[in-house]
Amino acid sequence: MMKYSFLSVLFFLLSVISVQGQSFDEGLNFYENGDFEEAAEVFKRYNDGKSILFAGKSYFALGEYLTANAYLNQVLESSDRNIRQEAKYTLALSHFGMKNFARSLDTLYELMINESRTGVHVDANRFYRQVLGYLTPEQRFQAIKHTKHQAVAVSLIENVKNRIDKNIYQVMVNEVLKSETDSDQREVLREKLAIETDLQSIGTQYPNPPNGIVYNIGVVLPVFEEQSSEFIIPRNLYFGITLAAEEFNSRHSNKKVRLHFKTSGQNADTTATNFTELVWANHIDAVIGPLFSDPAKVMAELSEEYSIPMLAPLANADDINLNYNYTFQLNPTFEVHGRQMARHAVQNLGLDSLAIITQKDALGTASAQSFRHEAERLGAHISYYIEEDFGAYGFDLSEFTKYFTTDREEIKENNYKPTHGIYAPFTGQAASTLINLLMTDLEVMNNRMVVLGSEEWETANLTRWVNRNVDIYYSSAFGAAADTATVSYIEQDFETRFGLRADRFAKIGFDAGSYLFQALNTAGNPKHLNKVLMQNPTYEGLALRVAFNNYRVNQHVYINPLSDSAKNKVERNPRLIRSR
Repeated sequence: MMKYSFLSVLFFLLSVISVQGQSFDEGLNFYENGDFEEAAEVFKRYNDGKSILFAGKSYFALGEYLTANAYLNQVLESSDRNIRQEAKYTLALSHFGMKNFARSLDTLYELMINESRTGVHVDANRFYRQVLGYLTPEQRFQAIKHTKHQAVAVSLIENVKNRIDKNIYQVMVNEVLKSETDSDQREVLREKLAIETDLQSIGTQYPNPPNGIVYNIGVVLPVFEEQSSEFIIPRNLYFGITLAAEEFNSRHSNKKVRLHFKTSGQNADTTATNFTELVWANHIDAVIGPLFSDPAKVMAELSEEYSIPMLAPLANADDINLNYNYTFQLNPTFEVHGRQMARHAVQNLGLDSLAIITQKDALGTASAQSFRHEAERLGAHISYYIEEDFGAYGFDLSEFTKYFTTDREEIKENNYKPTHGIYAPFTGQAASTLINLLMTDLEVMNNRMVVLGSEEWETANLTRWVNRNVDIYYSSAFGAAADTATVSYIEQDFETRFGLRADRFAKIGFDAGSYLFQALNTAGNPKHLNKVLMQNPTYEGLALRVAFNNYRVNQHVYINPLSDSAKNKVERNPRLIRSR
């Protein structure tokens, strides 16, 4: 809720004397305690100016701007100065929340020049100056085009004098000059706005937002029946996001985030409708969600159309943000897993001859191809690249693992290429079967080369011989990055707040919210959010380490030792799996 003068509140409290006033006093108690829905229900029962004003203020506090405006407009011509000024000021805040910057500035300007100097007048002046410094060049130009007052347009230009590109500045000046029909006055205006020195770029400095700004954040998640095994995933994600919002709001007295939930729906049309409603009705600045890749593709297209950043917490398909500038994936894609594992193999383990084996047309294929490209870029040799439909072979891998025999005669006779490590990014239902078959074949051949795997390897059942003799590493997207004290504090806070243990999904939700809110805090104006998300320093979360590194997909992947043999090596040399 925007900050505003409370002088009129005192006035009303002192003037409450009737039975109706007692009801107003009840509504005011709700209002001051933050129970805005209850307050609105009380205030809208009555038709006096005070009640209508506070009904509007209550709906504004709820973010229901159109309803708020309907009430506030009713008392703009009130003979009571306090009611009139408070309504105008709140209306200016409401237009700002709706991103109607010209109307917001016009209303503030009219308050400043037409009303006597009061607390509201001072607040309007302060907020007017803050909005002038907040707008992007595009928002500023649109405000210049739509303002009713030439003085507002001039203020918008003078505020950035000598601080923006000279071409952009000149376009703004030309737009203001069009509004002046008197040729003499036009020359006076031209001279006033002229600059004597070269304009400097505003650079990477982000604006301070007006005090009391509210960032509206959409949350789009699926809804399942409470008895469903999938129910807890979106529930705990949402609870985690909610806790992150509460943490942010408790730390910032002059800025807040407000969450707006919508279901991702059962089909693409429902998802599209709900996302569009968030944009148009709730004026969202960014959205978290959805969970899965298919609805994420629908929302990615819409986020691009509406220029609304979308932060997907779990979706990891490689084609979600293809050709899109507003889609950000916290869960590293399969392509990122492959690239980071290749760097681990070559740079950390020193392997220069590598084989790759992957199921054809599986998700792991993207990892395999990315691994190959990155390994070769780093100077390693790919001895074998095997991409087959293993189901057609009855999942018998012997036709392919024969290349890794340790029998010198077979190697010489068949001219098999030397291989020091193998990358096997198996995914899907057949992953466990393929992992077991691959490791069985290597054990039979007594081959102790390094094995590198996908996330599915985390639950692999290793034989005693494999566990003891083969170095096996796998990649994963999730893992605690924050210090243990921070993790423990948030876990306790989550349990206190919701009566539940903070599982991985709750932590991912908290990380998604915290990362987005921190980025908004840096950006000031959400129009800068895309740039900030891509360039923000690495975020150390409860379940994620986030590092976009100028990409729109999280580039951080954990490399974990799986076998005892690998764990022992890492224990002796922790740099072996330094964070990627």
